Amino acid sequence: MPVQRNLKIFNKIKPKLEFGITIATFYVTIKPLWQRIFIKACVVSTTLCLISSVLHIVDTFEGQFTGNLAMSLMFCISSMQILSKTVLMRYHRNNVLELMDKVQSLHNDFEDEEFNFIAERNLTKFSNIWTTCFKLTKTILYITVFSFSITNVIKGKSGVIVQLPLIPTDFPCYTQIMLFMQFLFSTLAMVSVFYIDMCIAFFGFEIMAASDILYDYISANKDRIQKDNDFLEIITIRFCEIVYNIKYFNKIIFISSLVQFVTSTFLNLAVFFFIRLYPKDLVGYILALTVLFQLLIPCVFGEYIKIKMERLSSNLYLTNWHDLSLKDQKSFLIVLRMTQKEYGIRAAEMYDINIYTFIKIVKMAVSWCTLIYTRDYH
Repeated sequence: MPVQRNLKIFNKIKPKLEFGITIATFYVTIKPLWQRIFIKACVVSTTLCLISSVLHIVDTFEGQFTGNLAMSLMFCISSMQILSKTVLMRYHRNNVLELMDKVQSLHNDFEDEEFNFIAERNLTKFSNIWTTCFKLTKTILYITVFSFSITNVIKGKSGVIVQLPLIPTDFPCYTQIMLFMQFLFSTLAMVSVFYIDMCIAFFGFEIMAASDILYDYISANKDRIQKDNDFLEIITIRFCEIVYNIKYFNKIIFISSLVQFVTSTFLNLAVFFFIRLYPKDLVGYILALTVLFQLLIPCVFGEYIKIKMERLSSNLYLTNWHDLSLKDQKSFLIVLRMTQKEYGIRAAEMYDINIYTFIKIVKMAVSWCTLIYTRDYH
């Protein structure tokens, strides 16, 4: 019965996750017709958005970085980020599905009732956090898209930041057509970004849940290591599973996270520049919040996963392993040495993904923004 409760937690969010993985990996062969059309529309729309924003930038750039150009650049960079991450997620689709199977096993594979109780508590907590983030992120993106679109409609012609191929600027209702297409582009791009990031977030939360489960289990059984020879084996197996999942998670996102960091730098540059030009425009601040929030998500996961793994290592060291036999102490020290390695997520296996990385990217974008603004407007 307890295992069924844990599976119920997973099954509650599984449909959202499966749909998100389908969008993120652009895999449409086994889905209903409306989903196949919708998923293809997201990719086609994002591709067309990239082409249209590039055409607009080429046609309107006159040697000076303007607010309109900043918004068009934001569209262009966002499209590049989405398409790149979709291609990479598609390439790693089998790895994503395997990691999902590993995560599901966390909900139904337990050694004893105590472990099950601890697992249920932590899995419920992190599932609720993910559900809250799901709703919060969706709300932020909806507000961003609609406020951005409404502001562009109010601006009229100056709010046009894309140029569709083969449609001349003197075409009847050209401005209205472009504004509608911008709304369509941004809405479908929002869906892609949302599901790609929330899928990645889910796996990050599950890794943190697994770490907390093992931490709480060790904390509740510090004296058991002397009495139960199986206890050390349970800890070792569970810890190796966590490390394996972290490495698999890294394998999936190690290039896409680098793509996100590079593109987020330019997105922040464009948005900060727009705010610098129009400090009273509320849309600029909403866009900044969205861009920063998207960048913050992987950095927070990287920071927390590293902290939780370090905490797990410290907690294991505080068990009563000193009273073990010499043979068992040697076995324990091998496990302890494994836990004391630094485990975290890295972009391109070179750059740590943590809060410090987030701060560096934002500082870099602000510096570039100041430099360009000073050059063009002073």
